[in-house]
Amino acid sequence: MKQIAIIELLEWAYRHELPKAERIGRGMSAAPASSWGRVDSYGTLGTLIDEPVNAYGLVPDFVDDADLHPDALMVGEAVAGLTGARIGIGDDWSPFPDWADEDGLVAETVARIRPRFASLSSTEIQAMMIARAVLGRKPDWRGEEPARAMITRSGKPGWFMNAAGQDAYGNPIEREVDGFNYRSHRPRLGAYRKYRLTDDVAGLASDRFRRTVWALAVRHVAQEVAGRLSSHELTAEVPTIAPWAVTAGLLPPADPSHVVSLLS
Repeated sequence: MKQIAIIELLEWAYRHELPKAERIGRGMSAAPASSWGRVDSYGTLGTLIDEPVNAYGLVPDFVDDADLHPDALMVGEAVAGLTGARIGIGDDWSPFPDWADEDGLVAETVARIRPRFASLSSTEIQAMMIARAVLGRKPDWRGEEPARAMITRSGKPGWFMNAAGQDAYGNPIEREVDGFNYRSHRPRLGAYRKYRLTDDVAGLASDRFRRTVWALAVRHVAQEVAGRLSSHELTAEVPTIAPWAVTAGLLPPADPSHVVSLLS
């Protein structure tokens, strides 16, 4: 039995074995172009692959006529078993626990885009796993906390304040208004200044979320095939769920707890 980590097993299966499946000339036609192999292709490779793909989301290899290894088939079945998987995100989840965020601007952005993350489909999860296995790269997650810049008006620091008002139905609400008194050229009583992030963190938040989901999916596949392989034996090495937290010394490196879950 060959000792192998789950990531290396996925790469072996999707780069060397599963492309052999459903080759033309063996009485099986290539499956219609699957979204598995296409979802990640544009953003990762900069192009769309128009070749027909097989049942595993891969362009068939017409040259290698060796038999398909049963361990690779088992891996492919485990990935296919993620069909219908759902993502659960806890209220306390943050992709940036390693950032100070003393003013809460980062947390504000994350709260705004959180619903988008919860809608990640099982097809997208499978596509991400296959693309990463084929490319031999883990999803990137590195980035620096952005600086803050004061919000200005006409090139001068802006002033803001809360004032009572009414909505369209006449209900009392509190709304934010200009807090500068242009007659006295002074800020009004209770006025405050506001700041913004110098860089949008939505993209990096998405990268870290997808990195977590990828790690959870890889771990799920490892559990599905462990002890069932004919020529391989999995090692205990699995991808870290939140490497940014481990790097910052916030979580133990072995198996950091997280509040994103993969429900299959």
